[in-house]
Amino acid sequence: MKVEECRHTVKCDTSGCKNFAKYYISTRGFLKNEFAFCEECLKSLYSELAKLFVPRAIESHFKPDRITRRRKNEKAE
Repeated sequence: MKVEECRHTVKCDTSGCKNFAKYYISTRGFLKNEFAFCEECLKSLYSELAKLFVPRAIESHFKPDRITRRRKNEKAE
């Protein structure tokens, strides 16, 4: 999938939206060749997707148990 700016004047594919599309999402022929979105609809799509897919934190190479022991040892000294 790819998100690119529209080069042609096209209406937004979101139902009920009457704005002209600024961006399109290319699916490379899986469903429809391209889905066109105006800036407002693309932002709302992004915010809805952000609710479903939350990025995970990077796993640390250090185990939390070792870190707490090290901090206790530093305080004791």
